[in-house]
Amino acid sequence: MADGTRTGAALRRWTIGVVTIAVSGAVMMPATAAAAPSTPAAPSPSPKPAAPKPGTPKPGAPGAPSSQAPAAPTKNPAPTSVAPGERIDILQRSLGGGRFESLQCTMGFAVTAPNGERLGVTAGHCGAPQQPVGVKKWIVGEVVQSASPKVEEDPKRPGHFSPTDPFQPDWATFRLTDPQVKLLASSPRIAPRTVGTARPGDPVCQLGSVNGYACGKVTKVMNDWVVTDIQTVQGDSGGPLIRTTDNAALGIITDAVTLTDRESGAVTQRLTQYYSLNAVLRSAGGAQLATR
Repeated sequence: MADGTRTGAALRRWTIGVVTIAVSGAVMMPATAAAAPSTPAAPSPSPKPAAPKPGTPKPGAPGAPSSQAPAAPTKNPAPTSVAPGERIDILQRSLGGGRFESLQCTMGFAVTAPNGERLGVTAGHCGAPQQPVGVKKWIVGEVVQSASPKVEEDPKRPGHFSPTDPFQPDWATFRLTDPQVKLLASSPRIAPRTVGTARPGDPVCQLGSVNGYACGKVTKVMNDWVVTDIQTVQGDSGGPLIRTTDNAALGIITDAVTLTDRESGAVTQRLTQYYSLNAVLRSAGGAQLATR
């Protein structure tokens, strides 16, 4: 990827927020965060949840949990839409008493499945099929398909997970189950018109629900993977990457990567890795990018 040693995969790790589901079963209210994100240069997932089980997402999804708990749940206005670059929360598991672990990610693109169903795209490490998807503290959908790299716990650092192969597919689709919420194909900053193939040197921009709109250039392309010199943070996973010259959709955010000098250990570069949207559409059975 670049001279030096790859020392970080900062997005694929547990950083968990705890949410409470109101009696209605529709509203998600944030409660005390289980942990704060660690620094990009020395990624360390925190805290360790229960051991991963089949059918649950692999440890490593990004998080930007709330740090304060309200005195009591109150109903928030229901969302009317979700668009590329907006925050989504995926519920991981029940803690009992109406409390759930939740991971924050970002919607990437809207696509149309072969059967005509409209779906949203995000990173696969964010959630597993059938897990509920929240938008603006309301449960409005569920994960449909998901694929993500296998992860292992570092025996010397309990609670710290990393992918065994960071270049395994990392994508997911989700559907909206609330008919009052629309899945939009564009946002004020992201309006894709075609699906493109990234090339080194391409001018690009990404949109994450935490780090916002950021631009740079493509530094490397490796099969279904794209690397840029844009910096990203936890919570941005799944966010869209577009080429600015033609508004072509290129991929979704999957990893923040830190490169260090082999001898001194000094950080030499911070990059972002993406999974190609072409690969997502192919893996989703021939889905097509929605532009309207």
